[in-house]
Amino acid sequence: MTVHLVRLGGSILRHEFRIEGMVQPSLEALVTRTIDRFYAVTGPLAASLGVEKVYTVHLEQKGGNNYAPGNRLNLNTLNLTEWTITHELAHALDAAHGWRLSQQMRAHTGSGFLFKALHYARPAWKVFWYRVGSPPPPCGVDKNFNSLEDFAETVTAYIFPAEAHRRAEQRGYAYEKWGYTHFHETPRGQFFANLLNREAIKTPSC
Repeated sequence: MTVHLVRLGGSILRHEFRIEGMVQPSLEALVTRTIDRFYAVTGPLAASLGVEKVYTVHLEQKGGNNYAPGNRLNLNTLNLTEWTITHELAHALDAAHGWRLSQQMRAHTGSGFLFKALHYARPAWKVFWYRVGSPPPPCGVDKNFNSLEDFAETVTAYIFPAEAHRRAEQRGYAYEKWGYTHFHETPRGQFFANLLNREAIKTPSC
């Protein structure tokens, strides 16, 4: 196991990441580099909690990628990318705020399920999929998309806008269809930028 520490901006608070499992030098470098890039952008939101955190990052060559209770990020090392790691870090950030960030964005964009029970009963039916409200979605919508995934993809797209644009276009959700050329211009990009600015103002430096 290796430990990676992140100091939150000008504060004395730190977040600790304990990386375990298949900890190879190249994978460790990928994970730590992505964590540092994530906090370089989201630092104000993390610091606004006013508490130190300890996360476990478990690397294994099987299973899915997910954020699990107990501040645990499970990552499959096969074809692991900065995008995937950032997506799970965004879930961790949302969870640390009691999942309020994703709910704020859902309300702000007017998104949600029209008939959630019917979606669960017929997940393959696109008519019951999550409605993105103010389009475009970060990179598209599928049967697994919901407010939590919407927020995680928004954060990831904000940090990697060029890759987000490529993915959106590839999946038939090109931003230009709605009059945008860059993710930061979209309603979700603007929401997250305002969220960061608001917390940066509220969070004092030490």
